[in-house]
Amino acid sequence: MMMLCACTALFPARVPMRSAQWRLPASSGRAKCLVVFLPGFGDDAEDFARNGFVAEVQRRSLSADLVAAQATIGYYARGTFPERLATDVVGPARVRGYQQVWLIGMSMGGMGTVFYARARTADVTGVFALAPYLGDGDLIDELRAQGGLARWQAPPRVEALTEDNYQREIWRWLRAVTRGEERGPKLYLGYGRSDKLARADELLAAVLPEGHTYLIDGAHDWKTWKTLLGQFLDRSDFARDCR
Repeated sequence: MMMLCACTALFPARVPMRSAQWRLPASSGRAKCLVVFLPGFGDDAEDFARNGFVAEVQRRSLSADLVAAQATIGYYARGTFPERLATDVVGPARVRGYQQVWLIGMSMGGMGTVFYARARTADVTGVFALAPYLGDGDLIDELRAQGGLARWQAPPRVEALTEDNYQREIWRWLRAVTRGEERGPKLYLGYGRSDKLARADELLAAVLPEGHTYLIDGAHDWKTWKTLLGQFLDRSDFARDCR
């Protein structure tokens, strides 16, 4: 997947970043929580409504407003994704006084939840990464060969992400957060057993707390992700706190 690359002319990134919103009815009072949806490669903000994600949240009568960001690959390629999401989507929404902010994304958007949480840790209560893209095959092979994330010889922290270092830095950050060495949000993961990215996602699942991974039969598709979302909405810190 092309992120932080010199291919920006191929992938537009509108400023400000567009978003779609679904808020609680006024009769329900002010929502406790904000959910920010991040799309996968080739998807857009409205796909969360088309594929039933919005309905899954709303039918549970959770105290949550929903916003889906049009966070397409152009923002990742330019390295402007965290800034634009904060400035154009999360920041304007936070003025409503939410108690918690949760990020939910799949594939590229799953990586986006981690990207943003690393860059803006104080903004995020938790993330639910669905079948996240977590790096190229060579790096995943390296992690597995060394016995998993807990045993991986992680590089030093870097502040500025580049095309050459972002994958290792994301894994370094995940390792540090799951070991309690750095602050981070609550991390949840979901994926299907037949997902093309399962080899990478298994590495993260191995270091997450019990109950923070949802694994079902399924592939890299909306049907699987919708089922996983339902499980998260029923059994998670989000499900408990956002009522």
